[in-house]
Amino acid sequence: MRARLMIVPLAAAILACGGSSDSTAPGTGSTGGTGGTGGTTPVATTSVEMLNTSFTPRAIRVAPGATVTWTNSDGIAHNVTFAAAANVPASANFAAGSVALQMPAAAGTYAYSCTLHPGMSGTVTVQ
Repeated sequence: MRARLMIVPLAAAILACGGSSDSTAPGTGSTGGTGGTGGTTPVATTSVEMLNTSFTPRAIRVAPGATVTWTNSDGIAHNVTFAAAANVPASANFAAGSVALQMPAAAGTYAYSCTLHPGMSGTVTVQ
C-alpha cells in the first residue's frame, strides 16, 4: 500500500513537467558543436544542476553571450566541457559549488559533457 502511495505523487510530478521526448539526433540541427544529444526541447534558463551523473535540465536555451551557471549538487567531481567549435573553455573538475561560463555570441546549438562520466551530456542553444 505504501509503495502505491509513493507512485501517485511521482506520476503527478512527471505529468506536471509535461514529459519529454528525444527527437534530436547527435550532431544534427547544429551550427555550433557536434556530439551529444539535446534530450528535450530546450528550457529557457541560465542554471543547470549536476546530480547523479546527469545535467538538469539537459537542454537549455539562452541569449547570445549569456552566462550559464552549473551547480554540482551531489558531491561527486564533475566538469563542463564543450565541443571545440563552441570556443568555450572547459571548467576544472569540481565536487562542490558552481561554475559559471559565458556562452558564445553566435547563434547555434552547442554540445557539452562531463568528461568524467560517459553519457553525461547536454546542449545549450544560443538564440
